Amino acid sequence: MRKAGSSASKGFTLLEVVIALAVFAFLIGGLLGFLPWSVEGVSKVREQDTAYGLVDAVQIELERMGFSLVEAGTNRLAGLYEVDFIDRSREDVQFDLLLVASRSGGAVAFEQVVENQTTTVLNSDQLDEGPNQDFFQKEKGGVVFFNISENDDPISLYGYDDVHKETYPWSTRWIPEEDRYFLIKCSQFPLEHRHRHHPSNGFLGLQIDIQWPYKVPDPSKEEGFRRISYKYRNHFRLPMAITR
Repeated sequence: MRKAGSSASKGFTLLEVVIALAVFAFLIGGLLGFLPWSVEGVSKVREQDTAYGLVDAVQIELERMGFSLVEAGTNRLAGLYEVDFIDRSREDVQFDLLLVASRSGGAVAFEQVVENQTTTVLNSDQLDEGPNQDFFQKEKGGVVFFNISENDDPISLYGYDDVHKETYPWSTRWIPEEDRYFLIKCSQFPLEHRHRHHPSNGFLGLQIDIQWPYKVPDPSKEEGFRRISYKYRNHFRLPMAITR
């Protein structure tokens, strides 16, 4: 029994409860503010891991395409067989060979060969796509086709038509435009680089620049996809070589 004159036991006042809730809400709000950053960070790490995992697939695709096609598709030399040729740099045109992969990674497919007049060293941030190329005329005769073979079969994704997209075995290699999240740009090293190429070499050294995002779905576009500007892409660069 409570003694007479003793004060009643005290609880929290309304003001104290309000202050406590305000402090709690402030702390929780601050923690939740980091949630979007955490989710975005996880997404970036996942995409980076996927890009790293494409290295083997790129090597396999280049070897599947064959030395001759890759050499022609990354060509940057002219006049190599001319006796009086001094400047071996190909000033009129340089080629970049483009491969693509979906956002989930896995298989890599040959998209096209483009003209690029600003090919630079491995760590440059100035590489960009250029006009599509259909073939390469060899100096000693012969033609290397990039998009469609002499039998009208597709070589690159650029050479596909609606029939090929649904016909085996070409359908197994088709990647829709809106799913081409990763772009793999392959180019030869500059002439001043120690890995520069010469036709007498038994190997072809390449600069590989894996970029993302390249293309993303966009229902508002007539094509159904949107091409991301170069300056907003992430990059993973590495050297690679294939043998004859």
